[in-house]
Amino acid sequence: MMNVQSTCFEALFDGTVPCRHNDRQVVKRKPCLIGNCDTCALRTKAVLCDLEGDDLAEFQKIKHSLDYEPHQTVFYEGHLCLGLYLLCAGKVKLTRSSARGQRQIVRILGPGELIEKHAFGERALHEVTCETLEPSQVCVIDKERYLAVIHQNPQLAIKLIQLLSNELGVNMDQLDQFTFKTARERLAGLLLELGDRFGKKSADRVQVGLTLKREEVAEMAGITVETAIRLLSVFRDEGLLTIDGRAITLLKPDRLARIARH
Repeated sequence: MMNVQSTCFEALFDGTVPCRHNDRQVVKRKPCLIGNCDTCALRTKAVLCDLEGDDLAEFQKIKHSLDYEPHQTVFYEGHLCLGLYLLCAGKVKLTRSSARGQRQIVRILGPGELIEKHAFGERALHEVTCETLEPSQVCVIDKERYLAVIHQNPQLAIKLIQLLSNELGVNMDQLDQFTFKTARERLAGLLLELGDRFGKKSADRVQVGLTLKREEVAEMAGITVETAIRLLSVFRDEGLLTIDGRAITLLKPDRLARIARH
């Protein structure tokens, strides 16, 4: 008998249930940004779809691609995971909320990243809410059928183990940031990370490739909005960066790295 999660996964895409996240938004059904896994340059980076031959052909049968407009919700914290979610194009932010309504951005992801690593678990629930920052494409993969592919591919299994191990290291680094570092150090470290992952380098400066609200910067650094605004102004006055609306350019990444104690 097909389990409930598999049934929900199939129903989500065969029209049995509406592919709707709330009363105001529906997943866009339009030509995919990336249509063919065979020619996708992100396969090696993504690990999840780093397959060849029959395994790749099977993978293409068990995944569904969905395109989103900016600021649409892909899934909500606490809801049942209907599959594995792979970001193929665009950027998304992952947030967690407290019982008192407080929210924190825990991570921003780019193309080729698995959105939630814990989703391999039995009847896993989403630990975060995922919202797009720009036009994005997400592949939702049938977990049970994908696990069958892993059983036949030991090399893929090893790569996934390494991917999950790296995730533990990232989580420990984030814990250290919030436990041992000051607000100034955390913000400097955040700006360097965003510049490294999404920035455009020119000579000795880096234009951060994201346009974030001050509230979002504060959430990611784990500081108040007032503190984020004050520290950004201090960094600007010290000649470490420039601010043009929401666009930030790092003028002296080396000095920011010393502040962040990298």
